[in-house]
Amino acid sequence: MNDKIITALLACLLALGGWTLSRTFSLSQDMVLVKEKVTRIEKDMEEAVWNSLQPSEKKNKKKRKKKKKKKQG
Repeated sequence: MNDKIITALLACLLALGGWTLSRTFSLSQDMVLVKEKVTRIEKDMEEAVWNSLQPSEKKNKKKRKKKKKKKQG
C-alpha cells in the first residue's frame, strides 16, 4: 500500500515538474518575442525622430542660402 502511495506522489511530482518546465519555456519564448518587438519599436522611434529633424535642417539651410543671395544682388 505504501509503495502505491509513494508511486502516485512521485507521478504527481513528475507531472507538476514537467508542467512547470513547459510553462517556463513558454514564458521564455514570449519574453524573446517581446524583446524583439521593443527593439523594433525603439528603432522605428529613432528613425522617426531622425527623419523629423532632417527636413527642418534642410529648410533652414535653404532659407539661409536665399537670404545670402538676396543680400548680394
